[in-house]
Amino acid sequence: DAGVAFFRSINRLLGIRDTGEVGPIFEAFYLGSAFRIIVQLTIVLCVLYALLNLYAGDRFIRRRPVAWHVLLGNLVALGVFFAYFYLRRNVFHPRSFILTVLALNVFLCVLFRRLIEVWSNWLRQRKGIGRCACILAGNGRGAEELARLIEPAHPHGLFVKARLELRDEETFAEFRGRLEALCREQAAQLLVLADETLSVEQIMTVLELGEQLCLPVKVLSPRVDVLVRNAHLPADVFRGVPLVHFALPPDSRAAFLLRRIVDVAVSGAATVLLLPLIGLIVLGIRLTSRGAALFAQERIGVNRQPFTIYKFRTMYDRAEEMLAQVEEFNEAGTGLFKIKDDPRITPVGRLLRRFSLDELPQLVNVLKGEMTLVGPRPLPRRDFEQYYEEWHYSRHGGLPGLTCLWQVSGRSELDFHTMCILDIYYLRNRNWILDVKIAFKTIWVVLFAKGAY
Repeated sequence: DAGVAFFRSINRLLGIRDTGEVGPIFEAFYLGSAFRIIVQLTIVLCVLYALLNLYAGDRFIRRRPVAWHVLLGNLVALGVFFAYFYLRRNVFHPRSFILTVLALNVFLCVLFRRLIEVWSNWLRQRKGIGRCACILAGNGRGAEELARLIEPAHPHGLFVKARLELRDEETFAEFRGRLEALCREQAAQLLVLADETLSVEQIMTVLELGEQLCLPVKVLSPRVDVLVRNAHLPADVFRGVPLVHFALPPDSRAAFLLRRIVDVAVSGAATVLLLPLIGLIVLGIRLTSRGAALFAQERIGVNRQPFTIYKFRTMYDRAEEMLAQVEEFNEAGTGLFKIKDDPRITPVGRLLRRFSLDELPQLVNVLKGEMTLVGPRPLPRRDFEQYYEEWHYSRHGGLPGLTCLWQVSGRSELDFHTMCILDIYYLRNRNWILDVKIAFKTIWVVLFAKGAY
């Protein structure tokens, strides 16, 4: 009775017409299913909130549209649940009940988050709990803007403990040495690099220093704008220049085991479910060109170790021997070999490549532990031997994957240098949220054959 009275009072507060008695079927349904529904709704909402970057921690220093994202997450979750109820012919839910749940959940969630924020700020100011000392390194307008933003607001307890500028007469190696000494001396917890004149190689040197000192790094530079422009990753932006967060590479044994369990479960299930399609592909390859349906090739994987990758054959027999003859037509630049209209590709192979179906045998590589579902794409030795900057080798810091940021950000339309930036970002920030986003984008890219040839 108390629940019914509360529901009616909420209806009156929201100006919704009273629907009368709730009814014995409605009441019995929730008496028997309330706990299960609450657990399921909580899990769905938490996943949606994560995908909407509501658990981003200190990745952003500017305020985010929290209320909008909470509302969006609730709309999607409730839409899914009540669509399910409708399909199950569970038609005794009044529309006012849906609106009531939506309004209450959004209001209480935003209120709870605001109270936690106020309480956290009080703990930082009065007790010093949760404060984060950062070193702000770099010259120019960007560094000044960041200092002005951080100092009064102290987002996530962040405060500038020391600043370091690059002197005109010193080399970057000397600057790096001073930066390392300052970080150690000040017991820094975060390194912020804000200098729009630095090259990608210099930025990567600072990222390596951060990893060495166990410090996450934020980088304000137009050199990494591919992460926002092509990969559409969320980031703070100052005057069109992104401030990108590079976390520490995850090295937890538990995280590795969980990833391995997911790899085996998903790749195993996908292999079984796709067996009819795999059979059709094998038949199509064998009937239209000479040679085996499967193609094995050496690729360079984690820690620069070679392994054998499996693909469906998409080229005519002995195509590898013709590589030298078509090398001059390479369209991908140094570090990669790509030709949009490669004459060595068979008609069936072109279709397989268009929809990335030639990669399906790599599910076996995932099962063997040589690859993972999401990670930097493994390259042939020919490409590996043409790396032209030392930091490019950092892309081998994790297991290669079936899909990656490069594949969902333009793949063959992006050059090797850009691919390395995307791969290193992924390896520094990889988590299940980013993996799920890449997986969803991969489905979209494959279905519409974006950037594939």
